[in-house]
Amino acid sequence: MNRLNFNQSVGFPLETDILDEMQTSWSILNALGNIAGNFTILQGCIVAGTTVSDGTVFINGEVIEFKGGQAQENVIIIEQKEALEFEDGNANDVIYKRYATFGAATTQWPWAGFTRPLETKLIAEFLADKEDKTTVDALLERVTVLENRPSNIPIGLIAIWDRPAAEIPDGWQEYVDLRGRMPLGHTPDDTEFSSLRSSGGAKNKTLSLAELPAHFFTYLKAVAGRGYRTASDDNPYGASENANTNTVGENKAFSLMNPYRIVHFIKYTG
Repeated sequence: MNRLNFNQSVGFPLETDILDEMQTSWSILNALGNIAGNFTILQGCIVAGTTVSDGTVFINGEVIEFKGGQAQENVIIIEQKEALEFEDGNANDVIYKRYATFGAATTQWPWAGFTRPLETKLIAEFLADKEDKTTVDALLERVTVLENRPSNIPIGLIAIWDRPAAEIPDGWQEYVDLRGRMPLGHTPDDTEFSSLRSSGGAKNKTLSLAELPAHFFTYLKAVAGRGYRTASDDNPYGASENANTNTVGENKAFSLMNPYRIVHFIKYTG
């Protein structure tokens, strides 16, 4: 920053160029507002209900006083000129007083766009609360996945996959609950099929005696004239009129499986 040495033993030549240099020196302070950024509240401007207090703001490279009042939608800059009389008797504009306030004009800025910057003493604490780059990158990747997710496929949809498990596409996983099973429609009014995600059934079945169809065997009893061993023996097979045939069958279970094809059932997870 430029400086002036006023302490001279022979006086000081206070001319207009010196005053202009002084104005240049303090005008450079406007650059400090860029630290906070455009349309920021540097000091004051406390909102209380529908009113805003006085303060200081930074607008388009200028640190400028803000005169508060009843809050309005837009902020404008007002410039008031003050003329002084010169030695030649003429009055010229000399003093320019500028301030920002609420109002309407050709050039205006929305009050909602003014923000209060983070105090420098809080930067370290603020950075400590920020996530590291790895976490942020992971979150961005998740957002990308969500943005690319098909909107017309509901999460939880079960589909048939006739390819190897290693080729199941992203967003899907094997639905292991259907391994070795076939799906059956939910039936609310049938107690056997009314509980969603319940399972039952078996691949094989062994019939019990009660499950055999009702049947009987007809055979000829040993009576007179039918194969006697002696003429006097009316029942050579004993006093009972019943006799068992030879046992047949091996009591093996039989398959209940319909014709099938092995596939993967996969579930959409998003």
